[in-house]
Amino acid sequence: MPESHSASSAFLFLLAFMGAVVAVKHGDWNNLHPLAVDNIALKTTIFAVLVYSKVVIIHEKFINDIGDHYLIISYNIRFLSGILAVTTMSLILIEPFGWLLLIIWTMWLVKVVLNLHEPFHNFDQLIQFVQQY
Repeated sequence: MPESHSASSAFLFLLAFMGAVVAVKHGDWNNLHPLAVDNIALKTTIFAVLVYSKVVIIHEKFINDIGDHYLIISYNIRFLSGILAVTTMSLILIEPFGWLLLIIWTMWLVKVVLNLHEPFHNFDQLIQFVQQY
């Protein structure tokens, strides 16, 4: 799937660019000032990038073996973790804009969770889903 590779490459390029901008923003290359000031945001970014990369690896390795429901879940996890990484980097760079993006990300997370939970509102669909596996 070439679209997946190009999207992942673009995402990683964007994060590398934002990381370089964070380094330039703090300006002092001799100490770890970004880690001291923006500790939680950087840890969240690193965690989101790790989740994104693991989901991409699992998705690429088992694309033919997983069902449609799990495929949708993997796309949503990849999307949400990628956006969270960019959002937390934006929170470091431009704090008011980053908070706005974090609020939008939280609303999007609620929407995705509600959409994924939708098949289980109907008990018959739940029984059919369980009987498939």
